Amino acid sequence: MFDAYCAACHGKDAKGDGPAVPALKVPPPDLTTLAQRHGGKFPQDYVGDVLRNGVEGVKSHGSKDMPTWGPLFGSLGGGRSAPATLRILELSHYIESLQTK
Repeated sequence: MFDAYCAACHGKDAKGDGPAVPALKVPPPDLTTLAQRHGGKFPQDYVGDVLRNGVEGVKSHGSKDMPTWGPLFGSLGGGRSAPATLRILELSHYIESLQTK
């Protein structure tokens, strides 16, 4: 799922260097440093919330530059929330596995 939904902007290695970056107004963050930027602990709830709802105050989240995935994932599951929640959880766990040590 990361390759399908995230890598175009965040890059295959999640460092924020995907092929779509030149077309973006706001460069995507390096997702491999999320734990470092949050006191050494991966912010599972924060990442899930960003994937589901975007980031408050950041124009690129929830826009055509960075879509919020909650509504899309919900629509893929026939409108049920469980499939969307599972997809977001799986993406979040994958991003957690990419954290620099």
